[in-house]
Formats: sequence, structure tokens, C-alpha cells
Amino acid sequence: MKTRWGNAHPEVAGFMETKLWYLKRADLFRGLPEQSLRLLADAGRMFNCHRQHRFYLADDPSDTVYLVKEGQVRLLRTNVDGRDIILDILGPGEVFGELSLTGETHRSHAAEAVVDSLVCTFPRSLFEQVLNRTPELAFRVVKLVGFRLRRLERRLEDLAFRPLGERLRLALVELGERHGLRDDRGHVHLRLTQKDLATLIGASREAVAEELGRLKRAGLLETGYRTLVLLRPGQLSGNPAEQGPRAMSSG
Repeated sequence: MKTRWGNAHPEVAGFMETKLWYLKRADLFRGLPEQSLRLLADAGRMFNCHRQHRFYLADDPSDTVYLVKEGQVRLLRTNVDGRDIILDILGPGEVFGELSLTGETHRSHAAEAVVDSLVCTFPRSLFEQVLNRTPELAFRVVKLVGFRLRRLERRLEDLAFRPLGERLRLALVELGERHGLRDDRGHVHLRLTQKDLATLIGASREAVAEELGRLKRAGLLETGYRTLVLLRPGQLSGNPAEQGPRAMSSG
């Protein structure tokens, strides 16, 4: 299977060149002037973190921007009952903490590593300097904030108006497109727990397990330890009860 980054990064390159390699392959920074990228790479701090590492909590100072280089990060908000709600799950090449660039002084949510991850941090003050020098980057940040707001609004609409089974299938399709790794048989592999999936779509773990069982019996997915395999991702948006199981192609 291919990685999200394509070819492996140049391990023999210097640390600065390695940071540049990652920056150039992130959508937010792709094609930007070399001088701007080098300024970010010079100030960026790369570090490895373990699963469940908290990058920040709600109400922490909003003074850093983060880039996921390897792994996954979830954005969380705690409701009045003390339960975590997953706002989004981010993967390699995606930025978080960007609201610090829009006037946010304290975090409105928490950020936590889903799996062992490699992340790069940038001081907000430095990032703002690069924004002032690079109008294209400023435009992309505005688009990113708007896009994520629309995605969150759409998820809230789904929660209000769509039944659980449909919400789950739509979430699997979206996560598969964003974070899945496709093998040579067309199957999409996702690192995702049933608990995270339940928290993302506003359901109980038991209800999600029941819905996943239906999809499994319909031949649409397989489940494993902290993983899901979408066997026929193109059919997940339909009604699995109407499709019935079908033998998988081996070619």
C-alpha cells in the first residue's frame, strides 16, 4: 500500500531538508515560495509523540500552529455531561491550531494523538510573519478555516436529520477518502476504533457495533483491532440491507 505521502522521505537528507520535504507535500504549503518555506522549516520543531498525547487542552493559550507529518490527531470538545465529542480527525499533511491565526487567544477544544505520530509545531508569531509576506498562504488559511466550519456544520445537520446507519456510512466514506490507504484490490484500510467512530457521529459504541455488524454481513467491510477495512467503499453510501452480501473479487 502507498503511504499518504507517496514516496518515502529522504532519510539521508539533513534535518532542515527533511522538514522542507514534509512542508512541500502538505496541501497548505504546496507551491509556496522557497524563502517562506525555509523560514517555517527553520522555526518549526519536529517531535514524535505517543498515542493519547495531548497537544493542548481547551482554554490553553492559542499560540502555536501544528502540522501532522505522520499519524493521526483528533480534535475534541467536552460537553456539559463531561463526555468528549470528536470534532474532526486529521492525518498527514493537515494543519491544526490554525484558529490562533484568526484572533483566537485561548483554545476552544483539545487536540490528542490517535496513534503514535510525528508532528511539527510553529510559533504563532512566526507564522504570522510568513502570512504577511505570503498572501497566497493567508488566502489558503482563510479557505481552510471556512472549509472546516462548513464540514462541522454539515456534520451537525447529519446528526439532526439523518438516521444512525446513514451517518455512519457517510462518515466511513469521508474518512476513507481522507485517511484511508487503498490496497491493490481496491480495499480501503482505516486506523479507527469503534469508540472514536461513535464519538464522531454522536452515537453509543454499542449502536455503532450493531451497525458495523450489518455492514459486515452485507460484505461491505471487515473489522480488526483498531482498524476497519472498507471492502466496497463505493457502495457504502447506499442501503446495505438492499444490496445483500456479494463475493469479493480477488483481482
